[in-house]
Amino acid sequence: MSMELMVKAMKAKVGNPLRKLVLLKLADNANDHGECWPSYSYISEQCEMSRRSVMDHVKKLEKSGFLRREYRKGVKGNSSNVFHLNFDENNGLGSETPALGGESPALPPSESPALPSESPALPLVNLLHPEPVTLESVNESLKDLVTTSKKSALDFSKWPALPSEQVFKDWLAVRKQKKAKLTQTAVNRLTPHLIKAVATGCSVDDVFALCASRCWIGFEFDWLVNAGLVAKQAVKADWSHAVFDPEDPLI
Repeated sequence: MSMELMVKAMKAKVGNPLRKLVLLKLADNANDHGECWPSYSYISEQCEMSRRSVMDHVKKLEKSGFLRREYRKGVKGNSSNVFHLNFDENNGLGSETPALGGESPALPPSESPALPSESPALPLVNLLHPEPVTLESVNESLKDLVTTSKKSALDFSKWPALPSEQVFKDWLAVRKQKKAKLTQTAVNRLTPHLIKAVATGCSVDDVFALCASRCWIGFEFDWLVNAGLVAKQAVKADWSHAVFDPEDPLI
């Protein structure tokens, strides 16, 4: 798997969320040269969509210039497509230019080694990263995950950090189950409590993991103290709020 291709696939504008999922899966299987050869059935299983849908999305990605298919035939008569990913800056919506090279002719068996019809399962990394990762790449993919609204994107810049992808997805699932859509107002109201929790030595991951485990759609700093996530000694050590009140009109 190539992390560089995964980042490029995440940033690519393909015009359809399922098509982007297929592109991400191809990038997930590709080597550093952008080559991979998963079968349509394998992609279908991993992306949880029909084989026909996968084939249609692959054709449209090829038409937009994001990939080129190469037909290969092995010595045993088995065949497979080799996908060559291409994230040229000219790629994008509305492109009518067919992928360069088109379909490549099958090579003679002596020059074409048999390729496996299925690639080994690799973890799909929406905002999907293996270790090690950088904070910047995680933040970027998480923002893509929760900012798919066509109206506006949510701003998490005031949070001290973003939680890990799995923890954040678990918490969003709790909100979805309780029909509590994540809005900018909700994000803003959580900000001061997150900042206070981090200041007392608690991680953002711990906060949202606690919320997910207790089915909280939100939280307040006092809840973290009562739940034992934040030590009471740390709260007592932070005595500045008892002396300085930023909302006091006399200050």
